[in-house]
Amino acid sequence: MTQWSYKKKKRYKLPAERLKRRWPLFMAFLVVALLGALAVGYLSELRPVTAAAAAPSAPRTFTISAGEGSAELAAALKDAGLIRSRLVFTVYVNLTGLRSKLQAGVYSLSASSSTPDIAKAIAGGQVASKKITVPEGYTITQITKLASDYGLDSADFTAAVRAAHSQSFLSGRPVGVNLEGYLFPDSYQVAPGTTAADLVNTMLDNFGRRVAPVYGSAFAADGLTLHQGVTLASIIEKEVSTAADRPIVAQIFLKRLNEGVSLGSDVTVQYAADLLGRPFNINLDSPYNTRLHTGLPPGPICNPGVDSLDAVAHPANTDYLYFLAGKDGKTHFAKTYAEHQRNIQLYLN
Repeated sequence: MTQWSYKKKKRYKLPAERLKRRWPLFMAFLVVALLGALAVGYLSELRPVTAAAAAPSAPRTFTISAGEGSAELAAALKDAGLIRSRLVFTVYVNLTGLRSKLQAGVYSLSASSSTPDIAKAIAGGQVASKKITVPEGYTITQITKLASDYGLDSADFTAAVRAAHSQSFLSGRPVGVNLEGYLFPDSYQVAPGTTAADLVNTMLDNFGRRVAPVYGSAFAADGLTLHQGVTLASIIEKEVSTAADRPIVAQIFLKRLNEGVSLGSDVTVQYAADLLGRPFNINLDSPYNTRLHTGLPPGPICNPGVDSLDAVAHPANTDYLYFLAGKDGKTHFAKTYAEHQRNIQLYLN
């Protein structure tokens, strides 16, 4: 009879040393897998809310107030449907160092832009407003055209110029004289929602800061009111292109005013012609024609810059009585009428 023997199999046991060696690897694998999953999720949340190729999203105006923190900004962007995740936006601006660079302003943002693109636009101060630069010597007509190029309706701008304004320095204007001379030439921001009235008032307020308190007393020393000083500065702005020559021309004009002699300025005749829609004519019947009328015209003929205002405030001290702008682009001065006639022959004829 055959005998069977049963032997219990031994269970395999992993040596403790092997477990100790593999445990860190196992944990590292878990960490890598977890970080990978987080990275995939993080990158996914950086994508645009709307796929640009499928359905591009139109830009929308988004305003960031001064002092707004990154967490508040992230919440506002999320509520506006411009980013996928508040947390991811906050993490991104912290990791990239953009948090301290986020700037207040009015922006034009799209849901078709990624979170990095939106963050960079805000950190870079890429505001939706446009800078409009009004050159020195521009007339209201030219400024109106310039404003229309920046999206402000010409009719609205004209209405804003003609409207009543409360700035105290305007009280010295004669009745019927417009804002010519008071729209201070400078650079201005035109943001979404800016109206023509907003821009006109901003320019007037700028005049109130830059001109009225600075030049009022200096003009008074010349025997001029603020309005008269700005009017004379506007004529000098058009007559002379070189800052160094303007104080000399200011002195010549002031002498003529004091002596009751006509200014004889052709640029005032041109302004009168433009107002009336007629060609240039030295005999044009207009109070702006300083060839026919003594004294200053009713108001400025353009919006003068600082150099021309300075020239009236601080005229030169010379013996010159005449000047002309030659064909060579230079201003030529004379002490006598005979010298002046000689300059005409040399530099004009």
